[in-house]
Amino acid sequence: MADEATGNGFPSAEDVDVEALFTALREEIRRSGADPGSGGAASDTERFAARAEAERLWPVSADRSLRLRPGVRGGLGTPVKAVLRKMMRWYVEPLAYDQRSFNAAALRLVDDLEHRVASLEAELEGRREAERT
Repeated sequence: MADEATGNGFPSAEDVDVEALFTALREEIRRSGADPGSGGAASDTERFAARAEAERLWPVSADRSLRLRPGVRGGLGTPVKAVLRKMMRWYVEPLAYDQRSFNAAALRLVDDLEHRVASLEAELEGRREAERT
């Protein structure tokens, strides 16, 4: 019976299409963005999604909301954490400021490179059209 699983709860080796499974896993990894060196050209949708994610994540800050723990430990720990956080902010915030500055500069450079590549592609296409005629 091809649809039944073996005694251990997994399908038998004959029932699994390994190539299809591998292809599906590769596609899922590519869509998740976890495979940056895949070598494939990113579509406009993927590029816009990556840019939107970069825009959302670039403003690094030392301020984060505290997680409230239930019970006595949470009741005692939360005020202590709040005080410690305010005391340590002077130490962490300069690092966050530097990271924000770097992130903003990197995004500006990426935008500049994207514009330069687009203009070079347009110039190349124009030269190819001129050669054809």
